Amino acid sequence: MKHLLHDGIPLEHDYKKLIDSNIFRSIEGFSNNFLSTNSRFIQNYANKWVMDPLHQWSRQWEYPFVYSRFQQIIQHESKPSILDAGSGVTFFPYYLNTKYDITNIHCCDYDKTLEKIFEQINIQQNSNVEFLAADLRSLPYENESFHMIYCISVLEHTNDYEKIIDEFYRILRPGGSLIVTFDISLDRTRDIDVDSGNTLLTSLERRFDAQKMLSLDLHSHVSNPDIFTTLTANNIDGSLLPWKLPAFLYRFKCFISTGHFGSWPPPLTVFCLSLTKPA
Repeated sequence: MKHLLHDGIPLEHDYKKLIDSNIFRSIEGFSNNFLSTNSRFIQNYANKWVMDPLHQWSRQWEYPFVYSRFQQIIQHESKPSILDAGSGVTFFPYYLNTKYDITNIHCCDYDKTLEKIFEQINIQQNSNVEFLAADLRSLPYENESFHMIYCISVLEHTNDYEKIIDEFYRILRPGGSLIVTFDISLDRTRDIDVDSGNTLLTSLERRFDAQKMLSLDLHSHVSNPDIFTTLTANNIDGSLLPWKLPAFLYRFKCFISTGHFGSWPPPLTVFCLSLTKPA
């Protein structure tokens, strides 16, 4: 990837350019083959979420974003140790491992049932991606174990991210990279709205260094009319959105939890951030 994908919220034209790029086609080809080869192992897990995470609206940007940062790490470390925090089961750690077989890839998730799935996929892929069932608030790794941690769309679904961030700080090496992405609800009907997102960013900034030129005030980002959102994704391809049941069911559930039906589809965007642990 010649140029890093920029931190912050992707713009519509950047998103469209990315999904028409060679790097996206490379990632997509690997993902499609991974699903074809391993679908029998992940079918039950996929029923809880989705079978094909790459073809979800935000993940089409998030995975290449993380990969672009990963390429930076690989240039400076002979055998970097990488953690996928809150990994679930996806093609992505196997893609990294295939691209650079010198990389030491670890995955962790609270779901113990994933252990068997990783064992099966490792055999099928002839790979050695290591999985541990773990609570992100108390990780079973030694201090300063990793050169890079990435956490894709996890923190917005937690209620105790201060402890998680402290754990990331503990297990990351000085000068190491933390890559965080999270969705933002633009109408305040989903997991994290703009104000809550700002609180999360403040917690991250307390421990880690961000780009000096990047504003961490989400209000300034979401005010840009050209940002990529679920509405953009719906215009590109409605199947990129995760909501498969009739809209009224989701809107009713939203009303029960928030007192508002909200618009449809729910307007969301995604924020991506690369941070560094001070050396």
